[in-house]
Amino acid sequence: MTEIPLLRESSVFAHRLIQACRGFAESRYRFHRRINWSYRYASTFYEGEAARFHADSAGYLEDRLPLPESLEDVLAQRLSPRQVVQALLKVSAHWLFHWLGLLANGGIRRGDIRIYRKGYVDDIELVFDPDEPGVLRGIHPFPLNLRRQLRYLRQLRHTGRRFKLDGNPYLPGDVWRLLVRRDMMSLLRLESRAQLRHAQGIVGLGVRLVQLSDEFDIGSLDFCRMLARYPVKVVNSAHGVGKYYPAHAYQTFDVLTLRQQQYYLATRPCEYRLRRLNDKTSAQRPVEAPSQDGTPVPGVRFVFLSQVFVGISDIIASNEATVVQRLADAYANDPRVTLLYRRHPNSDKQGAPRGFVALARLEDVNGLPGTVYGSFFSTSQIDPTFKGRKLLIRGERIHPEIAFDADETILNLDGLVCFLGDRASEAMP
Repeated sequence: MTEIPLLRESSVFAHRLIQACRGFAESRYRFHRRINWSYRYASTFYEGEAARFHADSAGYLEDRLPLPESLEDVLAQRLSPRQVVQALLKVSAHWLFHWLGLLANGGIRRGDIRIYRKGYVDDIELVFDPDEPGVLRGIHPFPLNLRRQLRYLRQLRHTGRRFKLDGNPYLPGDVWRLLVRRDMMSLLRLESRAQLRHAQGIVGLGVRLVQLSDEFDIGSLDFCRMLARYPVKVVNSAHGVGKYYPAHAYQTFDVLTLRQQQYYLATRPCEYRLRRLNDKTSAQRPVEAPSQDGTPVPGVRFVFLSQVFVGISDIIASNEATVVQRLADAYANDPRVTLLYRRHPNSDKQGAPRGFVALARLEDVNGLPGTVYGSFFSTSQIDPTFKGRKLLIRGERIHPEIAFDADETILNLDGLVCFLGDRASEAMP
């Protein structure tokens, strides 16, 4: 069955998965692991939930549907050749980063390091203070966009930030076990033991605080459980508005929406802090952006925030194609509305769709009267960097209300077209 975007992020889905995992009657430690590994690999369960959601989305989101009778045992699954190759590629990348990072450890211990900040690319600087003293950044492999990571490393060197390459120290014996057995339990063992050893290595640096944005990492549960055994505090700042592996062991969790707090299962005492960033009355620049002849440009600037890049769901791509085509048909030749297209940071695609202009710099429109940002469920909705009116678009099998709280503006495509028309008419003299 085609994946339904955001279904996995529903607190109802997480609740139903957790209840299904209880049927294995395991120890608390293994139960929490099973939740996260089932979230990732229980495809039959997910297909059943997607079918229930598709048949009765309202009943599903209100948690009125009966629970499934059983959940497949993902830990007994055999790995496909592709999964084995992917695991080996991940191990190789982490070994390289880990070994290179070991070369820096001697100097790090002599420095004034109090905080270990685990990161991959520049987005970690948006959720923690980039100027905070005593921070060592541990940069881990980021296979989604190597060029973006290289840009971040150059930025760190240019600004004089302390950092080291780092990675999970996978054990050769666990890699061999994986190759021989090729089952999910061997993959879990490989990942968990490396995460535990990685946490111990960070403790050895003498830090007292670990900052991360890692709820998308299946090994984060083991990593943070080990850190909790030492006097090391762990603060996780939500990786956008998305929701990932339900069970976590963070001591402090900075969330962006109330729905995130409702979704996650804390396996140890946790302080949730709501980090509401979207200022709906954000200050605008005092004048309109001038046109080429120096006169003010009236109307609306609609910035569509693309979420398409390699590996993303086809449903997102098809919904985006529908939205941009409809808007181009409605407003491409309307002088009251300027259609702008901002590509996703992980996309290498250049240019813009028909009727749109590629937005090269956010500063060209940010904070100007008439600027409207729209997306399906982009983190930009709560990012203070984006100044202007923000709204969410409901599409085919895309329900932004699953990820965002009820006070956000959510429109279907017809509503979006009407909204832009009304705003353009109001802005015209």
